[in-house]
Amino acid sequence: MIGHEAAIARLRRAAAADRPATAYLLAGPPGVGKRRVADAFAMELLCANPGPDGACGTCAQCVRVAAGMHPDVLVVVRDTDRRDIRTEQARELTRWLGLRPFMARRKVALIDGAETLNEHGQNALLKTLEEPPGAAVLVLTAARASQLLPTVRSRCQHVRLDPLSDAEITSFLQREGVAGEHLAVLIARAGGCPGRALSLRDDPRPEQRATLLDRLGRLPELTAGDLSALAQSLARADLEPTLETFTSWYRDLLGAVAGGAAVRHNPDAEPSVQAVAGRTSLPTVLHQLRAVCDTLAALERNANRALAFETLLLTLRRVERDPTRADPWTNSQ
Repeated sequence: MIGHEAAIARLRRAAAADRPATAYLLAGPPGVGKRRVADAFAMELLCANPGPDGACGTCAQCVRVAAGMHPDVLVVVRDTDRRDIRTEQARELTRWLGLRPFMARRKVALIDGAETLNEHGQNALLKTLEEPPGAAVLVLTAARASQLLPTVRSRCQHVRLDPLSDAEITSFLQREGVAGEHLAVLIARAGGCPGRALSLRDDPRPEQRATLLDRLGRLPELTAGDLSALAQSLARADLEPTLETFTSWYRDLLGAVAGGAAVRHNPDAEPSVQAVAGRTSLPTVLHQLRAVCDTLAALERNANRALAFETLLLTLRRVERDPTRADPWTNSQ
């Protein structure tokens, strides 16, 4: 485990005392390690021979939990072809929790990405949360806990997992074999989340980011055809790193324009960021950042990717070319 000492100590005390709460909500940004902590907690709860440092890792219970084959551990995740966890999955979980444990002292259920449960699914959990069956423990992980119903949140013990420090991320990435200039870029882009750092390290198309950063640095000179071709390319790429590049660019640009802050998120593009900052204004960047946020919201509603990116790029160029359109409070996208 990397970081999160206070949260891990709290969960470990509950497991060691054999008095865990009925439900826990592990909240933190994507890639910060919520699932890893949840899996380790499940192992601690079921370990047959716990020691002073927690689960032994070698007993039959631990081996099965580690292999994902324990009959008394159920993991619920969103299907890859869906935007949410199905209501029937939540109902099946409540039925499963009502059964007696097969080989352990208790049952542990994990809902990974609980914020993707729709309202009906969350309501299906309420009876279980209000009247927990036996010694069962329910663990929810969420990147955006605010999307859970207040009635669900209020019935869970909250455990916050905050981003790791740069020193911790550096140590982690060095152990993963990352070094040199690539190390500094990953630290800047990871935002304190080791899982995110690994996904960025393993990005199969790093040239996509370089191309997008280059185009954002010279938007005014690009033609509509250039932007359309870029939008088509972005629509075929992985969505998360593409959106991260947009948001991180404008966060860097905002800092550079507003107060001369260092380029934190894209240090490899610092000359380009500073060049744009020298010719733009704060209202312009705020308007552009608002356009990016509007596009994020549209994509979350399953908007057409190519059309959304083309509209965004045209808006960003238009605002940068004509600063009179750059009041974010009186102009719409």
